[in-house]
Amino acid sequence: MKKALVLFLLLFAFSVAVSQTDKDTIRVYKLGEIVTEGARGSQKIQPTKIKEVKYHEIKEQDAVNMEDLNAIIPGGFIQTNSRGESLLYLRGAGERSIALFFDGMYFNIPWDNRVDLSMIPTDIIGNLKISTGANSVLYGANVLGGAVNITTTERDQDGIGGNVGLQLGEGGRKYSSVKLEGKDGKFNYIGNLSFLTRDGLKAPKNDKFDFNLDKEQVLITNSYSERITAYLRGEYEIDDENKIGASFNHIDGQQGAIPENYPDGITNRFWKYPEWLRSIATLNGEFKLSEILSVKGAIWIDKFDQTIEDYKAIDFQELNEKQYDEDITTGIRVNFSADLSEKDKLNFAINGFNTTHTEEIDDLQGNSVINEYSQMTSSFGLEYKRFLGDWVFTVGSSYDRFDISKAGVFTEAEGNSFDDIAGILGATYRLNESTDLFINFGKKSRFPTLRESYSAALGKFVINPDLKPESGLLSEVGVDYHGIDLDATLSVFANNYNDLITRETVPGDSLNRKQRVNLDEATIMGAEVLVKYYVANNFDLTGHFTYMNSNGTVDGITQNLEYRPEIIAFLQADWRIYGGIDFLAEADLIGNQYGISDLEGGLVPIDATTLFNLRLSYKTVYNENFYTIFLRANNLLDQARKDKIGISAPGRMVYGGVNVAF
Repeated sequence: MKKALVLFLLLFAFSVAVSQTDKDTIRVYKLGEIVTEGARGSQKIQPTKIKEVKYHEIKEQDAVNMEDLNAIIPGGFIQTNSRGESLLYLRGAGERSIALFFDGMYFNIPWDNRVDLSMIPTDIIGNLKISTGANSVLYGANVLGGAVNITTTERDQDGIGGNVGLQLGEGGRKYSSVKLEGKDGKFNYIGNLSFLTRDGLKAPKNDKFDFNLDKEQVLITNSYSERITAYLRGEYEIDDENKIGASFNHIDGQQGAIPENYPDGITNRFWKYPEWLRSIATLNGEFKLSEILSVKGAIWIDKFDQTIEDYKAIDFQELNEKQYDEDITTGIRVNFSADLSEKDKLNFAINGFNTTHTEEIDDLQGNSVINEYSQMTSSFGLEYKRFLGDWVFTVGSSYDRFDISKAGVFTEAEGNSFDDIAGILGATYRLNESTDLFINFGKKSRFPTLRESYSAALGKFVINPDLKPESGLLSEVGVDYHGIDLDATLSVFANNYNDLITRETVPGDSLNRKQRVNLDEATIMGAEVLVKYYVANNFDLTGHFTYMNSNGTVDGITQNLEYRPEIIAFLQADWRIYGGIDFLAEADLIGNQYGISDLEGGLVPIDATTLFNLRLSYKTVYNENFYTIFLRANNLLDQARKDKIGISAPGRMVYGGVNVAF
């Protein structure tokens, strides 16, 4: 780990050489970004650094879902949990504290306030914009840890074009996708179909001692996946300042959940998801209401269905019980923006969604239990910005609320509510043409989800209906530099939390169940570096490095926080060889961290790991079409990495494919 750390720091310290232009010319769906970073003159509006993962960076990962973008998300990592869900963590903030937005709608499933990233296709994504630290209050409630805005691509010029892609690889990986984009005057559209099948993820060669893996076993147990996705969107430009768009997104999948490696077989989940269905219809709009007032927003309806099959043993032959889930959510996000003067800007945002979750558990003996849960989450935020010379000052506040209408058998909880006042104070200063300084402070909260408070998760948890909301005081100071050959951001952050929700093993419980509890206090402090360095006209380095020191206190006793790595780092070298050949080398480092072990009965360390990836591609033009052929090897050295204490990350995965852009 020390050698890898030194390598990162040395490459970050390289001096500047020759200029390089940006490789991105793709246009993204602007109606899908409700809260924009924006600029006035050359000054940034947001008081914090908005980190962007660009279109070409996404394409170079050859990703078939957002889980494959793990390494390139600054300050974040994606972990597969014991339920088989791939979840995003940012700067130590848990997945339920991070809001994902897709084409402007709130993409988290409110019942548990998270979403499985392995089910989100990437072919239509134009970019990701990531906000961490003291986020804008305009994002709404429960954005304690960060916000990720996912925007789709949009054709810039009249005509028809698109992409066709095919991938084949180890583990029975088969992926095909077709995307069609068109523009005719004021109307543009996009359509996409994708198909994915995977027999499983390859097991690391030096990880065969695990309980789930026989010595001759090639694939990680129950790591199969199948998915079909369809996406359709149209947009009509009424005039330069008024637009309306509508989209439909459908995902039809099934997958297994990798069992934890516990030999007793008691604490393990032996789960399959034979049904994972999600359909979302979204209406977006942007309108100029007067000379100073404009409005931008989205309304949507979201239907999610999944079936969980719980088996008695790792052979997945005998069913124990089944669970059927249905979630129906309607929501709205609206941002009113007023240019009060050349130096004053006021934003007022309304965010809200109502959701109903129906859960049926069938014990396969003719008995079934049906419970219904419903909630309303709302937020009203006001944010004022003042431009004063080279300064931009931001002050904002929001009222966030969470109302429980139904809580299953916990009828006494019906009518209960949580509320909180959030706030932000920030400033940016333009030091010179290439350098901005920024500082921000924020107070945010995250309400416990209905699942956390009232669900036993098929007998894996002891319910705790007395969970309290998490709250945090967030602070950050940094410098952002954009030069001819070098883009770099350095920030230092300190976050203090009260009542942070975590898990602990229930003492003396014969079923080794866990319970969610509130920590008295938790602190996460650290520093983050982002670098894009154009070494030469055909060679550049991209990297991010995050260091975190995290701990929590329960009853006056200080302890480590689970799954908060000390270091998260990524380095990519991109060498564009003459003749359309492109060579990528990547290093992905996850530092020391801790996780809860059912065998040990508490927190145990997980060692740091560094994975190395290589990609070779060739791009050419034939009959005005662009052809890209690639071969990628992830985890080249077949290193064993633990996503959690008992769950293995994939070993070496080699795959290749072709993409045709027309």
